Amino acid sequence: MQVTDIIGIVDRALEALRAHKDEINAMNVFPVPDGDTGTNMLLTMQAVKEAIQESSNHDMASVCQAVSRGSLMGARGNSGVVLSQILKGMTEVLEKSDLVDVPLMAKALSRGAEVAYRAVMKPVEGTILTVVREAAEEGKRIQGDCRDLEDWLRGVIRKAWEALEQTPELLPVLKEAGVVDAGGRGLVAILEGMLAYLSGEELAAVEGAEQVRVLEHRQAEDYRYEAQFILHCRDSRVERFRETLNRLGGSVLVVGGDKLYRVHVHTDQLGRVIEEASRVGRLSDVEITDLRQQVEEAAIGAAGGEKEVGVVAVAVGKGIKEVLRSMGVDHIVDGGQSMNPSTAELLKAIEGLPQGRIILIPNNKNIIPAAEQTKELTGKEVAVIPATAITEGFAAMVAYDPRAGWEENLRRMAEAVRGVKTGAVTRAVRDSRYSRGAIEKGSYIGLYRGEIVAVSGGLEETACQLLERMIDDGDEMACVVVGEEEMGKEHRAVVELLEAKGLEVEVIEGGQPIYNYIFGIE
Repeated sequence: MQVTDIIGIVDRALEALRAHKDEINAMNVFPVPDGDTGTNMLLTMQAVKEAIQESSNHDMASVCQAVSRGSLMGARGNSGVVLSQILKGMTEVLEKSDLVDVPLMAKALSRGAEVAYRAVMKPVEGTILTVVREAAEEGKRIQGDCRDLEDWLRGVIRKAWEALEQTPELLPVLKEAGVVDAGGRGLVAILEGMLAYLSGEELAAVEGAEQVRVLEHRQAEDYRYEAQFILHCRDSRVERFRETLNRLGGSVLVVGGDKLYRVHVHTDQLGRVIEEASRVGRLSDVEITDLRQQVEEAAIGAAGGEKEVGVVAVAVGKGIKEVLRSMGVDHIVDGGQSMNPSTAELLKAIEGLPQGRIILIPNNKNIIPAAEQTKELTGKEVAVIPATAITEGFAAMVAYDPRAGWEENLRRMAEAVRGVKTGAVTRAVRDSRYSRGAIEKGSYIGLYRGEIVAVSGGLEETACQLLERMIDDGDEMACVVVGEEEMGKEHRAVVELLEAKGLEVEVIEGGQPIYNYIFGIE
């Protein structure tokens, strides 16, 4: 096998994952029944293909490096990150030779299993780890008896299937659900794609490609959120950060090297995870998933039903939009301070959803009038939640329960909005005055309840002055939405002040313009 074959193998592995994506998605995946393992592994392999295509050199070392980096940068979900580590280990071996034979491939697969196990802080048997380990052990055992790579792969795949079929015996949650491990099934599909390329067979003709049972019911996990992001930081800080994540959640994966790491964690303390990551480095490609909402929606789909109520929200900022989607918002209209959407734009979003009942969350006081007008222009039943800031919109979505009735949800969401105190920090665009004196252009100003209550030349100084005015005895939670100019920076003074006041802190990299910080206190 030569370097050109690596490219062909990636293509056939992608084809195999596409063919089995829905089957894999339908399986219960440990430790989260999130229903997207097939999609995550497919996207990870797609990133590998794109990295190879973008590589300017096509020698073995360059292609292997592209595979390793592409899978790391494109990894999605727990299964995708583990897959990236299997590929990393394999390419560490393959890149050293221009010609790949059976002994080298056996060594590569063993190295892939080793790196994958090492990446997981608490390896669990009955998962993709078991499948790759047993396949690798079989590969070493049979390497001397095989004529060629095709013959070797057939033996490895047979063993991988055996290991996969045994995963329910190792994990009670799989046995109870009547399925095999989804990540392990994805790995078998990749191996089948490799064999299909080498043999020239159609994927359907590859030995062992029988159907497996799929999940008929789902269970919720203990953790609420899944967080994934790229962390740019010093290598010396990674081990301590990994230990911190293990105290904050589960399914922890921190993989990579040379100041670039892919992070995956399930947690109830989303704000703390982002905060701790921001302390050690700079974040990018942040993705947040509400696991509880995902499972509920999957259960609705499995029952043949659909959401009875659609949710439309107005927002600006990549991070803010990601959080809203993870909380269950169906459509987001671009807009906010200085860019208010029209009634027509809001109406288009309402009409674009299939539901007959729509909840509309403006997240800005200037947008509420246009939102209210939509009620008279559509045949659908529209309720406007009077959120005047994104922090109020977040609170409304936390209160929203797709299983609750229409009137009950409207009452709960309105109460949640009223329970939030919102403040913001921005820069003065011109010289001005307020109740306590002059404001120079470029100064930071803190806004609360429609008034300027803090002014200074320093961002954190202004933010802390503002928070002192906002916080009262009995407050329990604080949401810090970080603007685009401050993303990736430390927010130590702000977080320490809030924690000293006894508040639980959640930091969200919102990416909004104009406002350096938006604070929500409950």
